[in-house]
Amino acid sequence: MTWTRSNAAPTLIGMVISCSALSSFAIAANFESPDSVESTIAQQKAQQLSWRENLANNGFTFGADYFALGLTSGDGSDGQSVDASSGVARLYGAWSLTPSGRLVWKVEHRHAYGSSTPKNYAFIDNFSGNEGLGYAGLIAPAFSDQGFRVTDLNWKQTINDGRGTLIVGWQDVTNYVDVYALASPWSGFTNLSFSTGSGAMGLPDDGILALSAGHMISDQYYVVAGIADANGKSDDIFDGFSTVFGSDAAYFTTLELGWTASQEQIYTDNVHVTFWHFGEGTRHNLNYPTPGYTDGGKGINFSWSQFFTPQIMPFVRGGYSQGQVALYDKSLSAGLGYFGLGSANNNLGFAFNWSEINEEILQPIAHSEQQWTTELYYNMQFGDYVQITPDIQYIKDPSFSNESSAWVFGVRARLFI
Repeated sequence: MTWTRSNAAPTLIGMVISCSALSSFAIAANFESPDSVESTIAQQKAQQLSWRENLANNGFTFGADYFALGLTSGDGSDGQSVDASSGVARLYGAWSLTPSGRLVWKVEHRHAYGSSTPKNYAFIDNFSGNEGLGYAGLIAPAFSDQGFRVTDLNWKQTINDGRGTLIVGWQDVTNYVDVYALASPWSGFTNLSFSTGSGAMGLPDDGILALSAGHMISDQYYVVAGIADANGKSDDIFDGFSTVFGSDAAYFTTLELGWTASQEQIYTDNVHVTFWHFGEGTRHNLNYPTPGYTDGGKGINFSWSQFFTPQIMPFVRGGYSQGQVALYDKSLSAGLGYFGLGSANNNLGFAFNWSEINEEILQPIAHSEQQWTTELYYNMQFGDYVQITPDIQYIKDPSFSNESSAWVFGVRARLFI
């Protein structure tokens, strides 16, 4: 694989671009995000021990990591101090059983350190009677208190000489929907406004029965599509056979059309439009489990990102939605990533977002209909196995707060092997 930019291009981006190079057949067939199982393993390849390299040579790759995240703010919904913290342990791998197919798996344990988790840090805690930020949004939704769960257990098949990929089984839809280089909550932005869907997309659990496929139409144009169980649960994956095939089944469907400078740069130099639909009868309605609130929704999202220099990648993303599953009816984000800042494995992200909250569910009970959010983080790697990421967010006019603004400070740590 040849990276077409100057030799000054940072190591991290090289890892992101080469995440599909786990085997000779995968190099041209990966349409998944840098946060997918195989992409995460590829980023760690330089740090693999010799015995792991031997396993990899025989088609078996795996990795493990542990994350901890703490958030604090003195600007809670009633002016109080609000804190939240959580940890996530992950074990993941892939086993190549045929020249063009492999079994992919990831199991996790998500746990709280105290009474509140980052997932419940914003307006959700405020609704439940606990102290909350009063913000109509999600900060670090992956950091919950769910316990053991299966996020991936699927078969990945490459087709047409590596120009396409087909994945069937339990999977995380954010690995193939609205992907760009900074979307990962594990290494990029923590606020959902700067991640998959920009807050203007209804999303099911990450670890549900799904069928997804991607294919290069030409050397630069591609298509990605998927259908997933809208009511599946990642902590009870076998219940998915009932929810996906039952008479009251609901589905999350997506179709993405995109352009990329080359398939090796599909996460970075990229323009795409994503159409999505969330079926009715879903427990992901914003007002669920209130009786009568199981309507779904639909929408369209767009994304543009491109390297202006070998290290600086600006982006513009957003979306428009209708229905009762997305936090925002309208959302627009803009920012940049600076890769290799201070060190080859360090990167900085800065972005701001404007959002108009859901008209049907949230606006009737909100103090303000529009919000402004800004986030700055700096992901630093120390040695081969440790990353530390300080994070600062500023929220103007949080919709469910009596405060006019809020500052949020966080630190994310990662240990990986």
